Amino acid sequence: MLLILTGIALIVYIIAFFIILIKNYQDYSKYCGVLNSKEYPLKSLLPLGLYILDKFCYSFNSAYDRRTIGRISEIYGQEYSAFYIRIFHAKKIILMALIIPGELLVGILSDYQAVFSIYTTLLFGIMIFLDDTRLTSRIKKRRLEIQLEFPDFINKLTLLLNAGLTMSKAWEKISLDSKKKCAFYKEVEKTVSQLKTGVSESEAFGEFAKRLKTPEISRVMSSIIQNTKKGGNELVLTLKLQSNESWELRKNVVRRLGEEASTKLLFPMMIMFFAIIIIVITPALISMQGISNF
Repeated sequence: MLLILTGIALIVYIIAFFIILIKNYQDYSKYCGVLNSKEYPLKSLLPLGLYILDKFCYSFNSAYDRRTIGRISEIYGQEYSAFYIRIFHAKKIILMALIIPGELLVGILSDYQAVFSIYTTLLFGIMIFLDDTRLTSRIKKRRLEIQLEFPDFINKLTLLLNAGLTMSKAWEKISLDSKKKCAFYKEVEKTVSQLKTGVSESEAFGEFAKRLKTPEISRVMSSIIQNTKKGGNELVLTLKLQSNESWELRKNVVRRLGEEASTKLLFPMMIMFFAIIIIVITPALISMQGISNF
């Protein structure tokens, strides 16, 4: 009897899930159309999450939301932060919505062994919070990439200024000559575009430093802004000093990456350890449940 009731509940839930999804799919399909399917494997289900956010008029005004928007803006840019925070929460809603049919299905397949339901809940819980970890990891990777590229950029900038180019022209030439499509040179390209549209150098360089959000780079850009109006040899000498400091920064970053590489080797071992614990504990928990039921 319990098996029949569970099966009926599962079917009803899935039908209701897809009715709401299909009914609201058209309203949000174009909104989700720009997303990368590899990055968002649940892309086709996101319209349901977006509908729920709008249905309950979620304000995105909590401390967690503000912190997340700040991290998202660092990856995607301030102008796209409002879009991606909605996608970020919609994905979490979909995962939470999938917990119920997942629990019902596991209950049917495992003959209602509580231990398997606990594992299913933990799995979905990990998946829900994995996006936060992934976002933090992307920011960390981006900052490291920027710190590695910046010394070479400052060196090129110093040489071009010493050759007689203006600051704006030097940035433009570096942007055009660069074949790299990394995060750092995308920001350089964005700054060059701002300069071409008439934004002042101090404002464009200030926004460049804000987008990169790296203390060492902010300090260098502050020196550039202060010396831009003066020009001449003083600016070039300042950049040479800053270039030396930047190369020291790069050495520290490379050293830190080497230390982290050895630490990462522990992660697969931890996964194997937890897998062994689950294999050992599961039969014991099932036996205990059988005794208690008896």
